[in-house]
Amino acid sequence: MEEFKAIEFQRSRDFSRKLNATFEFIRQNFKPLGKSILYISGPPVLVGSVIAGSFMGEFMNLSLSTQGNPEALSSYFLTVSFWAQLLLMFVFLTVSFVVAIATINCYLIIYDQKKANQIEVSDVWDRVRGAFWPYLGSSILFFILFIIAYIILLIPIFILANISTVLVVFGVMFVIGGIIFLLFSSSLSFFIQLYEKKSFIDAVVRSFKLINNGKWWSTFGLIMVLYLIMMTVSYVFIIPYYAVLFTNTLHSVSTGTQVEPSSSWKIWTIACFTLYYMAQMIMYALPNVGIAFQYFNLVELKEAKGLMNQIENLGQSSTPDNRPEEHF
Repeated sequence: MEEFKAIEFQRSRDFSRKLNATFEFIRQNFKPLGKSILYISGPPVLVGSVIAGSFMGEFMNLSLSTQGNPEALSSYFLTVSFWAQLLLMFVFLTVSFVVAIATINCYLIIYDQKKANQIEVSDVWDRVRGAFWPYLGSSILFFILFIIAYIILLIPIFILANISTVLVVFGVMFVIGGIIFLLFSSSLSFFIQLYEKKSFIDAVVRSFKLINNGKWWSTFGLIMVLYLIMMTVSYVFIIPYYAVLFTNTLHSVSTGTQVEPSSSWKIWTIACFTLYYMAQMIMYALPNVGIAFQYFNLVELKEAKGLMNQIENLGQSSTPDNRPEEHF
């Protein structure tokens, strides 16, 4: 049997070592972490995925049945059903995101404290209950701040539009670049908020200070690579839908008829999109673990907490200290 060796979080790592540590953590904790995600995040993720799958399925089926009739599709966007489904999807996917990220981060913190992967779901659930409401509030504040930042970033576009329409292109590039910069600069906020027990604003400020210290591009690269892997794996669950859709489209073109989607096709569409969104939520563990390793890397580079702990422990007895760890 392979001997278990806990991964040391408080270490500086280069890009490849952060990737390796992320995959090693997922491999090492696949069963207990997956069990925690399934039991704690599973119910809201399933509900949110079903709603999202139903919404996307109805939209895709309507698009197929109204080809050549754009007025019918346009009128669908004005119905109460469309906006009700959109609102429900937004609410449940937000709750799913909050529960999923809280579960992953709580598991990471318990692992760091115990230095073991023998972690019970009940232990994670106790932490998640305390983290849910702060995380939900932070998600809402993030959304509000995003809207404010977007409005502010639109100002240069209006200014450039009065000068020349050609300059509007540069304004759009400025807005996109600004949003990307803000998103990745604040990417550590959720983990900092829980690990360092900070408020939302303090966590965002802390994230900006750590990342915008010559480490923005490395943070961007790490998160993008892990997100691409996450999207690629989760996209496998939607490939069967597009394969069948492509086959049906070729058949419709060859026969010259456009048939309204059957009940079985509608169920198939909902099932595929449900699996896709659920897999995407669960696979979010990959970039989130990478974000945690980037946080510890940046803290170690700037503050050398891991090195200071090793120095303080020199000469001390090897008897384990059972006092609870503090993370401030």
